[in-house]
Amino acid sequence: MEEYQIWTLFNSGRIGSGLSIIWTVLLLWLALRVAVATRNSEETNLFAKIVSSAFGVLAIGGAWQQWTNATNNWIIAAATLSDVEDKSELAEGFINYVGTTDVSTTPNMGGMLLLFVIAIMIAGQIWYPKQK
Repeated sequence: MEEYQIWTLFNSGRIGSGLSIIWTVLLLWLALRVAVATRNSEETNLFAKIVSSAFGVLAIGGAWQQWTNATNNWIIAAATLSDVEDKSELAEGFINYVGTTDVSTTPNMGGMLLLFVIAIMIAGQIWYPKQK
């Protein structure tokens, strides 16, 4: 495969990654809204808290998976570029920037930290005792 083909495929993959990021942001926003609604409702019982928590966990898990896929798009492009014999200086710089050619099972560090904070926010809204 030639270098320009790899760049084309990489950028096509970024379109899908961008769309995935958009829907995960909307999903996380909805999970936070559900958590706030659960907290503010006077009729919330244990079952509602458990279901709201499960929705939050599933939203975090879905975002984790999609953000991992987005990270792997970069890694796979770097791995493929590293196999090209006559690569450009730009390709060398990209490979060094990505830093690995091993497929990841996690999003990048910023994504993991953001998902951790959102998980705390969801759990806090649902389970933290209300002040009277």
